[in-house]
Amino acid sequence: MSLSEKSIKEFQRIFKEKYGKEYTYDEAEEAGNNLAGFYLLLYKFHIEDLKKQEKLKEFPKGYSFMDGKVYNCGICGNRIQDEQLWYDKWGSKCLPCQEAINKKIISGSVCNNHDSWYSMFDFEHYFKLKSVTVRSLVKKGVLKARITGGRCYVFLIKENKDTLPPKSLLQSRSIQISEDTFRMEQWYEFQNPSEVIKNYKILQYLSF
Repeated sequence: MSLSEKSIKEFQRIFKEKYGKEYTYDEAEEAGNNLAGFYLLLYKFHIEDLKKQEKLKEFPKGYSFMDGKVYNCGICGNRIQDEQLWYDKWGSKCLPCQEAINKKIISGSVCNNHDSWYSMFDFEHYFKLKSVTVRSLVKKGVLKARITGGRCYVFLIKENKDTLPPKSLLQSRSIQISEDTFRMEQWYEFQNPSEVIKNYKILQYLSF
């Protein structure tokens, strides 16, 4: 997709007006085309999602995609495709995670509400805790987990409310390193964990 000359010049004007930086025509052309391509991709995803939602009217309990494409389970994150995948109103899931939902081990809502629970990856991301440590805390009764048939651990915040803080307290931030370079800082890099999560038991198991 290529923007017209008029659109590129308008992009130059808007960028200078909004950000105080003047793009050359070539820079504006590249940036504008990249932005337009990104939104085109989002539009295609939106159309695909609408088609999936429409098919749910025919199969309200869900169905498998048999399109040969690879997706990620919305719960465990595993790569899945075709008969390995189940899609319903909660999103795409692998069969073990779907079975856990069917057996009411976990709720389907965890598929698209990741702020309501922690995964093993989240413990590494937010607290720098390895999975072996987390499993040890489960055995000791410090953490309560729902475990799927695929050995995926789901730590609901409402079931660990004295131990795990809401994720809204643990937001990272972007800092500027140079004119064109940014990096992400984790919450514990610019805040004191002893203050931020002082009311949660997980604090005593952290080493940073």
